[in-house]
Amino acid sequence: MGGPAKVDMGANLSSEAAVTDRPNRDALNRGIDIYRDAMRPFITRNLRKVRGGSVEDHLCAALPRKEAQIRADLQADRSNLDDLFDVNDFARIVNRFWRAGFSQAFTHPQGVESVLNIVAEARNKAAHPGAEDISSGSAEGGLEQIIEALNRINAPDQRDRVQSILDTFRAGPTPQLMPPPSEPVPAAQSGARTSAVSPWRDVIQPNDDVRTGAFQQAEFAADLQQVYDGRAHEAYGNPVAFFNQTYITPGLRTLLVSTLRRISGRGGDPVIQTKTGFGGGKTHSLIALYHLVNSSRALLDLPEEVAYAATRAALSRVISDAELAPDAEINAEISVLSGTFLSPTDSQTTEQGDPLNTLWGTMAYQLGGQQAYDIVAEAARTWSAPGGAQLEQLFDHVGPCVILIDELVAYARNAGVRQDNIYTFIQNLTEAVRRSERVALVVTLPESSQEAGGEQGQEVLSRLDAHLGRIEAIWQPLEVHEAFEVVRRRLFGSAIDESERDRTCQAFTAMYSRQRSDYPRETGETAYLRRMQECYPIHPEIFDRLYQDWSSIHNFQRTRGVLRMLANCISRLWLNGDAGPLIMPGDI
Repeated sequence: MGGPAKVDMGANLSSEAAVTDRPNRDALNRGIDIYRDAMRPFITRNLRKVRGGSVEDHLCAALPRKEAQIRADLQADRSNLDDLFDVNDFARIVNRFWRAGFSQAFTHPQGVESVLNIVAEARNKAAHPGAEDISSGSAEGGLEQIIEALNRINAPDQRDRVQSILDTFRAGPTPQLMPPPSEPVPAAQSGARTSAVSPWRDVIQPNDDVRTGAFQQAEFAADLQQVYDGRAHEAYGNPVAFFNQTYITPGLRTLLVSTLRRISGRGGDPVIQTKTGFGGGKTHSLIALYHLVNSSRALLDLPEEVAYAATRAALSRVISDAELAPDAEINAEISVLSGTFLSPTDSQTTEQGDPLNTLWGTMAYQLGGQQAYDIVAEAARTWSAPGGAQLEQLFDHVGPCVILIDELVAYARNAGVRQDNIYTFIQNLTEAVRRSERVALVVTLPESSQEAGGEQGQEVLSRLDAHLGRIEAIWQPLEVHEAFEVVRRRLFGSAIDESERDRTCQAFTAMYSRQRSDYPRETGETAYLRRMQECYPIHPEIFDRLYQDWSSIHNFQRTRGVLRMLANCISRLWLNGDAGPLIMPGDI
């Protein structure tokens, strides 16, 4: 694995350096050493600006699992401060003291934690390469992110040293996309390999339903209520299948970690509001949270198979960031209130005949059955919002719990003269959740008046915003630049031959570089190579057109619409034996 062997001289090495057995890993490790030695003093320097304790205290607060070792090493005078933490700790320290110590320290603060985490992942990959070298794409991507991180902390000398390593690394030979003009081009045959790189179908396979064409368009519509009722398609209703096809974006990880911390008594935001436009990932994120809380044992005991490796690693990181034990049992009740399913005119009742047509009555019943319902029974029967004292009594009764409210505007819009009771309930609920240490509330609201349902919906949205805005943390579940990974994972899963992927992407980049006048300038740059690797086997131009052009079309849903169209396209290409190196815009 790892593509062609490359001689990497680095900044301080002789030009006659020999090719090692693992040149890709060695190049990355040299960059990581420079990065680590630059980041450590940067972090300790900024921790000294944080009030309320010493650097030692701040490190222990950010790294509680290392506290005993940190204090023991300092007590025994075995370490200086910079030696007490490593590459994997950088993101946690920065995140823990962002406002007090680091928000003003970075030259470009956006996405800092993501960059630091990517470098940590690259370091872990380099530290555990297995029997063969890591791929050249992994090495290049890691070095690029190190350069980005050093740029952000304003370390030009170290950045230039790593850039030298990267430039030398990339100077190695790259495979050609097509044979040179002097060589005959083999005649194209259906299903035959006609290029010097592997067809995409040999490198990564679509998921079963896409490969066979058995998917239905409705399967790409996430429905939290159907998941709760056990009626959802396997891709959404089965927690293991769901997470194995879900890319945990930094935003989604933040939601999961914050909620786990909250219900385990370790902090976390009590109230989180999610707000995006069509297809922005709100409901998908609530389903992820529902499964993690409701089916934690199945998700934390995934089979030891390669197909689940990425999912195991992603969930392990969530548990670690939440500061829970790897085998922790997540014990919490959960309530699902879907505004497009529930109605003020519902006729459903409890086993004792009490009405379930209010949000508060349904919530209490879901959390703790009839006994919990009885705490708010009078309010539920008379359609009057329960007070904060009643809600706190309810939460004390049921213990740790998570309340998910999806499409709240839709429910309130249909309440007619009872809307004021809903606004009062939401206000009392947010206050009661804030005062109850192990209760988490997540509410989704639409981003635009169009999605809210016209003028009336916009008025409801404005009032709910006002009631929620005093307490909640605003959270965006899906950034546009992350969407391609969400789509790719749903359509293709995570099993991929990284070495062959990297050969293909390097061949395209080499072609773009040789023919600069024929292609956009950015296609020959390192950043575009990284994008091609992340989007593989779909060419990045397809995502650019869908997310930049199509997403402005009225009612086009960015995630669901893209999934539906690409699923049709990929299924057709697969069944027709397409042997292209990538799925290109012309294939659409």
